[in-house]
Amino acid sequence: MKRRSFLKLGSGAALAPAISPSLAVAMAAARPKLVETQPLGALPQGAQHWLGGHLWGNRLQDWQCRDGRLECLQGDKTFEVRTASILTRELDNTHQPGRIRARVGLLAREAKGYCGFLLGVGAGALDYRGAALAQRAGGTNGGFMAVLDESGNLGFRDFSDQDHSMAFTRLEREGSVSIAEVGQREILLDCHIDPVKNGRFDVRLVASDAHSGEEFGFAVRNDVPAEQLTGGIMLVSSPPTNAAGARWWFTDIETGGDKIARHPDRALGQVMGCMHSLNCSGEQAVMKLSAQFMPINLEATPSAVLEYRTVGQKQWQTGAERPIEDGYVAAFRIAGWDAGKDHEYRVRFANQGTALYSGTIAQDPGQSRSLKIALYSCIIPTAKSLDEADYKKLIPEERILGRYTEDSIFFPHNTLVSHCDTHQPDLYVFAGDQYYETYPTRYGRDTPQAKLDTLYRWYLWYWTFRDSVRNRPSIVLVDDHDVLQGNLWGNKGDGTGGPREEDGGFKHDIDLVKMVYRVQSSHTPDAYDPTPIRHGIPVTYAHFVYGGTSFAMVEDRKFKSAPDYEADRLTVKGDLLGSRQEQFLRDWASMDPGMPKICLTASIWGSPQTNEAGKGLVDYDANCYPPDGRCRAVKLLEDAKALVLAGDQHLGLVARQYSGAFPVGDENAGALFFSGPASAAFWQRWFEGFGKLENQYGDDPNTGNFTDPFGNNMRVLATANPKITHAEFSDDNTTWGKFVSDRALKSEGYGIAVVDHKEGQYQLECWPWDANPDSDRQFAGWPQLHPIESLKHS
Repeated sequence: MKRRSFLKLGSGAALAPAISPSLAVAMAAARPKLVETQPLGALPQGAQHWLGGHLWGNRLQDWQCRDGRLECLQGDKTFEVRTASILTRELDNTHQPGRIRARVGLLAREAKGYCGFLLGVGAGALDYRGAALAQRAGGTNGGFMAVLDESGNLGFRDFSDQDHSMAFTRLEREGSVSIAEVGQREILLDCHIDPVKNGRFDVRLVASDAHSGEEFGFAVRNDVPAEQLTGGIMLVSSPPTNAAGARWWFTDIETGGDKIARHPDRALGQVMGCMHSLNCSGEQAVMKLSAQFMPINLEATPSAVLEYRTVGQKQWQTGAERPIEDGYVAAFRIAGWDAGKDHEYRVRFANQGTALYSGTIAQDPGQSRSLKIALYSCIIPTAKSLDEADYKKLIPEERILGRYTEDSIFFPHNTLVSHCDTHQPDLYVFAGDQYYETYPTRYGRDTPQAKLDTLYRWYLWYWTFRDSVRNRPSIVLVDDHDVLQGNLWGNKGDGTGGPREEDGGFKHDIDLVKMVYRVQSSHTPDAYDPTPIRHGIPVTYAHFVYGGTSFAMVEDRKFKSAPDYEADRLTVKGDLLGSRQEQFLRDWASMDPGMPKICLTASIWGSPQTNEAGKGLVDYDANCYPPDGRCRAVKLLEDAKALVLAGDQHLGLVARQYSGAFPVGDENAGALFFSGPASAAFWQRWFEGFGKLENQYGDDPNTGNFTDPFGNNMRVLATANPKITHAEFSDDNTTWGKFVSDRALKSEGYGIAVVDHKEGQYQLECWPWDANPDSDRQFAGWPQLHPIESLKHS
């Protein structure tokens, strides 16, 4: 019998009642030679959550490799369709055959559920990394699954139904052949993709005995459109919908055929990336570098080595051997760094000679040219949580976002990152909120797997920016969402623990908090005073010099007093920066004479946000509170004549902040703050002046003198409001917050601050994420030029 006949029989309309297993075996033996397959690559030995370079698991805690076998660890209720993406393989748009197969089995023999392959994720419209996030719920461009269940039934299930995302409707017609209960058997699951007429495909799923090769079950889906077989390929382990159930294992994963493109360059190795900083103050420059490892088996490889050499030299120098610490990060520090030369670096395991990751450390540009600083903050990978079963409009103006489209999957933010990198920044500043607790998946902070869940989010951030920071220094500030809190009143560690954020302190596991600081801040310059706060939580506020510019990093939530909602908010007393950081800024004011001064902080130290009528909104989290601590902090920056770069508020904004009354006759009085726009965020803020404020800047109606509800005075010089007005948003808002999912209604992007040493001025730029810097415009109100005040008073 010819193979074509087998396929027609397998489609089932003429089968009554169904083909017997023995007949299936006979037909299988009569088929001609099939598409050859090649192994994906050996899976790691030992036990670890790094799945090898070819695979990405959703989520980290849901998968592990154990002794060469991929195992799903999650089968609880509401955790349907756990996926592991095959990063190095993709279904392309050619009309050619393809094949994927794997040896599979049940980890719990009595549990119900299914395993198999998810095909065509993203429909070819998503970056492979964005497609790699698909999990739990189906939706637009989700593709379809070819699966085997615990009872031995083979078939196909839809993963593209946006309106019934958890239905996973069966797609094949009657006539598939069951293999009987899986039990403890090892099954070879083999999926064939065969081109047929009119550019379409037949897809056949065959099950065989993994040891004997005996074929005893199959299902066929005929006449599949090409667009359903373009995009990502994933392994699937799932319990039934809305029930706890089966977990499956996979091994011997192989692919073949010209339909399945091979991309070995997409493999994600044992090092996710490296970040570094240079501090050129004092007599000896200091270079610090952190290597972020994947969740590898640390028993086999407990430490790492940094090697470096001057560009053009052959001999590598050994920097240090350092342990790979909790959070899978190794931290290196080299004093006496030759900052006047370019260097290459590479990282390897201490007990192995192969380089795992490499890059360059550029020489300090000094004041030989302008210094360009990229400013990012507040970034989510998806418009909505992938755990949400239903995607609904939050306001009528929004579009319905297809789940696996570029409107919904922002990660890996290719347009944003490439546009920012076009400016060729010398230094990258990430002003906080590198991730959020519910994106791309639900809360994991209060679970036994909280660390892995946090690293899952952190790795997505790193995967986005790792090429940007591979060869340029970067500064990362830890903000509230980075430690998994919506708001943070650090209170020097007092009040840590307990359920209420308003009581002060850190609310989640202290080891987790320390891990966050370790992975995000190990590479940043040495702390000015490294004494930890309570519970041993580290501090990161620091001074450094780079690009002929004096920088101060401060932590504007770690020492902040807990709020007192009963007190008069105009007269209440407390701390914003705390006495230690206040003394640091006093000292900094006299450091590095003759240099521009820039302070890096998370937020803007005021509350320039308004409601639909233009009235100031009370927001205790905006670092405008407590007002006396805030005014002391602003006065210290006024004295230092500093420019402040910040983020956090999701609203691009430039303002002169004042520690007291509005000044008269000096437009450069006060501390100049530039808060960059969110790179991608859900919560929206507005500052709308409606042309009613005094002392407007550049005839912009959304500028002018403003006193926030805490009595803090400022002059707003530019704003990048959402594209929808606050009034339009409020008219039909159905939620308790200010959530907008549709990116077309928001103003997101990044900032660029240029320190022009020659002209003695700062140039502040604010760019939409989708604006081409070579041809498009910035947000209205930018660029802005401001004198470098510290040069006038040095």
